[in-house]
Amino acid sequence: MPRFTYRAKDQSFNVVEGAIEADSEAAALSRLGGEGVFPISINEVGLRASSPRGALSRRLSPRLLAYTTRQLADLLGGGLPLLNALTLLAKQTEQPGLRRVIESLAGAVRDGRALSEALRDHPRVFPPLYRSMILAGEVGGGLEAALSRLAELGEHEAELRSRLLSASAYPLFVFCIAILMCVFLMAYVIPTLSLVFLETGQLLPLPTRLLLAVSRAFTDWWWALGAGAAGAGWALRRWYASAAGRSAIDRALLTAPGVGPLLRRLETGRFARNLGIMLGQGVPILQSLEVAAGNVGNATLRRAVADVRDAVRDGSSLARALAATRGFPVFVSNMVAVGEESGTVDAALLKVAGAYERELDRTLRTLTTILEPVLLVAVGGIVMFIVLAMVLPVFQIGLGVQ
Repeated sequence: MPRFTYRAKDQSFNVVEGAIEADSEAAALSRLGGEGVFPISINEVGLRASSPRGALSRRLSPRLLAYTTRQLADLLGGGLPLLNALTLLAKQTEQPGLRRVIESLAGAVRDGRALSEALRDHPRVFPPLYRSMILAGEVGGGLEAALSRLAELGEHEAELRSRLLSASAYPLFVFCIAILMCVFLMAYVIPTLSLVFLETGQLLPLPTRLLLAVSRAFTDWWWALGAGAAGAGWALRRWYASAAGRSAIDRALLTAPGVGPLLRRLETGRFARNLGIMLGQGVPILQSLEVAAGNVGNATLRRAVADVRDAVRDGSSLARALAATRGFPVFVSNMVAVGEESGTVDAALLKVAGAYERELDRTLRTLTTILEPVLLVAVGGIVMFIVLAMVLPVFQIGLGVQ
């Protein structure tokens, strides 16, 4: 029988720790609740990490996972038992890999396992937040509601990614066109014209000499430039993969003008929404903070969430812990403090998430409005310099002839 270690509070609100044997995590939570113990966190000892054959090797996109979750919630809402709903969902799923995963879940449920336990067989498909929400829904008897909240969260995450991609599409397009144009001019146009200028034997203007030097280095040493760029990219990627490099780069991004405020709003809104939804679904706060920390992309802010979790584990309130880290704006800790006084921390966090997501939209629109003319001016400046460097020798030759 599986064994679980837990950290909980008794009826006197004293923190207690121990171990318990139960058929599943849901059964362990139910047994602890019957004994008057309120779990803060619970973990299975020697948890299995293997995946069944044919399972997906990577996570689904947020949009596809949200769509599948919404379908399952609708089937359960229509009155179907969980096993029948999973079987029907597998039949109507078009993606073969996802269909095999759902069939595996249906087989596990048919064998008497809980859905949350079966999800652990596919850790790369279903993230920890997903599994924690399903477990809370099973314990509280609200599996359909938990699936609906997960679908809403996935749809919101997909919409947020779509807005970010839309905001960056045009600047990236202009940047790529500028790079291709410069490569074409440096590799083909300028070397051809340089032969004409050099045949005159005159001293070329400074802009022309600079442009010819750059073009000559580009055409003669293209292999060295390419190897250097590839080596620098590889070294930067290896450094970013290390803990020290990731921490240094993420810390620099948070303090960078323009990018820093945008990134902080994005991560703060995501953290607040994930934590608020999990707390509202009944997930223990320490487990919610641990899962929310794993969904924070910036290493500096992820460490701040870990500090919040440690402080709450030691008896601090969530608002005081958030204020002590200084990783998040004061508005977050103030709203959480108000929510703690009224017993609506989850609603307060969702309001925080909504506020920062609206602010993120305004920031994206502002940056896009500013970035477009800046890129056009930069590209125009490069083209003007190239044209000027090519035209000046023509004028000089013409004046020499006269």
